[in-house]
Amino acid sequence: MFRKLREKINLYLYDSRAIVLSIFSSIHVLVSITMIGVLIYYYGFPHTEASKSHLINFIEYSFAFYILRYIVKIVYDYNPIDFIKKTWFEASLVILLLVEGISLNGFGQLLIPTIFESFGFEGFADVSNIFIQLFFMLYVVNEIFKNRNFRPWLKVHPGLLFTISILMIMFMGAGMLMLPEMSKIPGGMSFTDALFMSTSSTSVTGLSTIDISSMLTFKGQIVVLFIIKIGGLNTIAFAALYILIAKFGVGLKQHEVIEDFVNKDSLLNTNSMFGKIVLWSTVIEIIGTFLIFILLEPIGMFADTGDRLFHSVFHAVSGFNNAGLTIIPGGLMNPLTADNFLLHGVIMLLFFLGGFGMIYLFDLFEIKRLRERMKMPWKTINFGTKISLYFTLGLIVAGAFVFLIFEYNNTLGETNFFGSFVTALFESLTTRNAGFNTVATEALSLPVTIFFLFLMFVGASSGSAGGGIRTSTFAVICASVVSTIKGKPNTELFKRSINNDVVLKAYSIFVFFVLGNIVGTFALAITEQDALAAGKFTFLDIVFEHVSAASTVGLSRGITADLSIGGKYVLIVAMFIGRVGTLTLAYLFGKEVLSKKYKYPSGHTMVG
Repeated sequence: MFRKLREKINLYLYDSRAIVLSIFSSIHVLVSITMIGVLIYYYGFPHTEASKSHLINFIEYSFAFYILRYIVKIVYDYNPIDFIKKTWFEASLVILLLVEGISLNGFGQLLIPTIFESFGFEGFADVSNIFIQLFFMLYVVNEIFKNRNFRPWLKVHPGLLFTISILMIMFMGAGMLMLPEMSKIPGGMSFTDALFMSTSSTSVTGLSTIDISSMLTFKGQIVVLFIIKIGGLNTIAFAALYILIAKFGVGLKQHEVIEDFVNKDSLLNTNSMFGKIVLWSTVIEIIGTFLIFILLEPIGMFADTGDRLFHSVFHAVSGFNNAGLTIIPGGLMNPLTADNFLLHGVIMLLFFLGGFGMIYLFDLFEIKRLRERMKMPWKTINFGTKISLYFTLGLIVAGAFVFLIFEYNNTLGETNFFGSFVTALFESLTTRNAGFNTVATEALSLPVTIFFLFLMFVGASSGSAGGGIRTSTFAVICASVVSTIKGKPNTELFKRSINNDVVLKAYSIFVFFVLGNIVGTFALAITEQDALAAGKFTFLDIVFEHVSAASTVGLSRGITADLSIGGKYVLIVAMFIGRVGTLTLAYLFGKEVLSKKYKYPSGHTMVG
C-alpha cells in the first residue's frame, strides 16, 4: 500500500521535480556563501546588541532554509527511506537544528547546552554554539563543492593537490586569526604572526610567536583547534584523493605517482580507509579527552567544569595530532600540571599513537587482523609496521636513556624515580614531533640537545601527523649501510629485500632534508645576525629552531617570539616544506623524463 501511494506521489511530482530541485540548489549556493560570510563577520568582529540580533536572525533563517531544503529533497526523491539512509549525516544535522530551533523559539533556550549546564558545565552554551556553527560551516563548504566537476583535477599531481590544500588552509586560517575578535591584540594580530600561527597549526608543528593562552580569545583558540584537526593526519590529502578516486577511479598510469603520496593499501581501499582514519582518530581523541578531564584537578583555571572540558578537548586533539600547542600558561610546566605525571603519561600516549601512523595502527590493533593472527600464528605484522614499531621503540629508549644519564643532576632535580622515568620518556617521545615539553628545553645539557637534534631530524613514522625524514627512511638507510659494509648485493631488513628504487628515494629524502636545514639555518644566520652578534641568540639556538620547524616538532630554546620578521618567514617556509615533504616538492619542480627505458654506459669513480 505504501509503495502504491509513493508511486502516485512520484508521478504527481515528476513534472515539477527538476525545476523545484534546481531552484533550491541555486538558492542553496547563495545562502551557503552568505552564511559563511555572516558567521565569519559574527564571530570575527565586535557588534552592538541590535546588529548581533540581526545576524542571529539571519543565521536562524538560514538554518530554516536548510531544514526546508532537506525535507523537499526527501519528498522529491523516488525512495525517501534510502535517501535518508544515504544522507544520514545531513539528516542528523537537520534533526539537531529542528530540536534546537523548537527549544529556542518555544522555551527561550537551547536544549543541548541546557542539558550540559545541568551537569555542572557552566558556560557550555558558548562552546556548543561555536562548535555547532563551525561544524555546520564545514558541512556547508562540503555541500558547495561536492557536486562540482573535479575531472580536470585528475590531471594534477596528487602532491600538488596536497600542497595547494595546505596553502589554502594556511592562508584561510591566517585570515581568520587576523579578525579583531580572535585575539586580545589591539587592532588584531599582524599578518606575519597570524600566518605563523596558522602554518604552525596546519603543519602541526607547535612553534608560536605569541602566547596563545593569553593573547588569543576563546574564539581564536577554537579556530586554532579546528586548524590542527584539519591539518593533522593528512586529512586534507586523503579527502581530496577520496573525492577524485570515488568519482572517477584511478587508471594504472596514475598508480605510481599516487603511491608516492599515500600507502598502497590505502589507495586500494580509499573509501573504507578514509572512514577508518576519521573514526579511529575521533575515538582516540574522545578517550583522550575523557582521561585528561579526569586527571586535571578542578582548581585554578580548571575549577570551572566547562573550562576543564575545553582544555581537555584542546590538549587531546593537539596531543594526538602532534601539534604541541597548549592553552595552559607555561604549558605542561605550569604549577597545576608540572607534577601531574599521570596526565603527562596520557598526553604522551596520545602523541605516540598520532606519530606512529594510522596505517600501522590498523595493522596492529584492528580486530579483524588480531583474529587472523590468533588463528594463523605464522602470520605476522606487515613489513612497514615492523619498521615503524621497532625503530620507534628503539629511538624512544635511546632518547630516554641519554636524557636520564645527562639530566639526572640537571633538569630532573629532586624529581622522584617515577617522575624521572615519565619525564625521560616524555622528552624522548616529544622530540619525535609532539612539541610538548615538561622541562625547559633551553636548560638541557649540550649532549642531550645534540641527541634531541638527531631525534627531531629522524622524526615520526610515515603516514603519521609527524615530520622529519621518517623512521622508514632512517631504517632503509641504516639497512643499506649495513648491507654495504657486509658486501651484500641487496639491501636487507627483517629478512626482506628492499628494492633499489626505495633505497634511492630514502637517500634522496635524506639529502634534501640535510640541504634544506643547511639553507634554512644559513638564512636564519642572516636574518638574526644582530641578535647573534649581541649574544641574544646562539648558533645552537637557531640550528635547533630550524630543525624543529622543518621536522614539524615545535620544541624551541625560547627564541621564537624574539625572531625578526625575516626569521619568522624562514620558519614559516620550513614548517610548510616539513608538512608537505621535501620529496613531494622535488617531484613538483622536477622535470619529468619522456622515457625511463634507457641506460648510459657504466662509469666508475672512487668514493670515501
